[in-house]
Amino acid sequence: MPEATENKPSARECRFAVYCAPPAGEGDDYHLVKEIVHDPEGSTKPHVRLIRNFSFPFWVTKRPYRNHHEKKEWELLERLTRFESTRAGQTIAMARALGTPGVRDPHILRRSPYLYGADLLSTSVIRKTYMERFPGIATPYSVAAFDVETDALQGTSDSTGEIIIATLSYGAHAITAIQRPFVAGCGAVEPSLREKLERYIGAICAQRNIDWEIVLVDRPVDIITTCFRKAHAWMPDFIAIWNINFDMPKMLECLANAGVDPKDVFSDPGVPEKWRHFRYRTGSNRKVTASGKVSPVPPQAQWHTVYWHLRSQKGKDPSYSLDAILRKTFGERLHKLRFEEAAHLTGISWHRFMQRHYPLEYVIYNVFDCASMELLDEQTRDLQLTLPSFAGWSDFSNFNSQPRRLVDRLHYFCLEEKGRVIGTTSDSMHTELDAQVVSPSGWIVTLPAHLVAENGLCLIEEAPKLRTSIRAHAADLDALSSYPTGEETFNISKETTSRELCRIDGVGERARRMQGINLSGGATNAVEVACGLFGLPSLDQWLDALVMPPFSTVGRSRN
Repeated sequence: MPEATENKPSARECRFAVYCAPPAGEGDDYHLVKEIVHDPEGSTKPHVRLIRNFSFPFWVTKRPYRNHHEKKEWELLERLTRFESTRAGQTIAMARALGTPGVRDPHILRRSPYLYGADLLSTSVIRKTYMERFPGIATPYSVAAFDVETDALQGTSDSTGEIIIATLSYGAHAITAIQRPFVAGCGAVEPSLREKLERYIGAICAQRNIDWEIVLVDRPVDIITTCFRKAHAWMPDFIAIWNINFDMPKMLECLANAGVDPKDVFSDPGVPEKWRHFRYRTGSNRKVTASGKVSPVPPQAQWHTVYWHLRSQKGKDPSYSLDAILRKTFGERLHKLRFEEAAHLTGISWHRFMQRHYPLEYVIYNVFDCASMELLDEQTRDLQLTLPSFAGWSDFSNFNSQPRRLVDRLHYFCLEEKGRVIGTTSDSMHTELDAQVVSPSGWIVTLPAHLVAENGLCLIEEAPKLRTSIRAHAADLDALSSYPTGEETFNISKETTSRELCRIDGVGERARRMQGINLSGGATNAVEVACGLFGLPSLDQWLDALVMPPFSTVGRSRN
């Protein structure tokens, strides 16, 4: 007989854990947890849980062991005292535990060498708790796609006007909200749109069994609120927006013009109004190196662009437009929807032409963008599987930080298998000895133009011997990218390091830099290391010393 399931508990997956800070005058905080509930019968359903005043631990060194001034990587559990606090009350709790109750600056508290385990976010603790309580449960994340279109006819030469269309698609569900003036004069709008949907993307809709809802609204803000009310009802795990740095600012501008607070649109309706919050976090558009050099960060490399971060080690693609990535992934089988009537146009001119002359076809173009994004993720599984597996129990905000994810994993490894707690980082991790070792700046060297060899490829048919500046088989070694992989591979830490080299008399810093790199090559670079660091003769010097001079014939008989 099959096992009875009436009394079997439901298993739960934690999709997201989001911290809701207490509003002014309140002491309680909340965590919103998006769960997937697995019923004993095998079905699943999404569920939102609110956890009030979630408490999680940190550790402080016991007073008899507070005999060091530098931070340690970790400390033995028996030398630490465990404390718990809510996230809202963590600063006060840490100050009391460290014996400095008057300090209210968390940056100052984290500089203490006696604080441990305080880097782990409460959201990561919640995710790890779910994984421990319900092990072996990992289903793919669900993905919806969202896209807006803006008025190109009322815009300027380099920008567009207000939102006129938006589509949200989610598997077999899709909703498109349209401003009435955009389709005014198109006759029976809904029957015509359904006929054109069948004509242009009917095969895809039939394959996905899409149930398409069309909503005509009076204001741009109604487009956004209509779509996101439906999103809260469907409860997908992710809503993917391809060019989010265009769409989101347009939506925020639209909401602001209508006097609508974004937190009331994007927050789950189950969150109490006072604890709702919204912040659109953009990736940094510039990078500052250790030497202070500032360089721009292209849009695809900013943190929110998942497609780039999952493939950055494979090099840069020529384009990261949706059309380019669809063609790269599917070839000519799938690409952005185009229409023969506008085949002679590109860019903003194409949008203006389609909006002016073919508004209904333009709506189908918007719907297809969303469906194609879903098809792309179903092919790549980026959001469904790869991103969650990379993140582990780390907060998704740290997805693009390999060191942060590594420390999150090490926290529980140290705690559960080594009986230790990992240290807490701060905004001031340098010590006096750091100034004595090789500087981290000045490692990237670019040859001046007059030192570049004239060995470019000959590519001009009319001048077959003329060398260009284009070269093949070029290489670039970025030693910075080896962090933290190098430290992990070689097991480098304070505990495994007995001595750190500060200087070698008679050996300059440039030689130490070069031979420090060559040491990783082992026997391959042994001669260069021995010559550069230990002053051994070079191979040419050995050759001069060991080869005997030719015999002299002076004074000898020819017989």
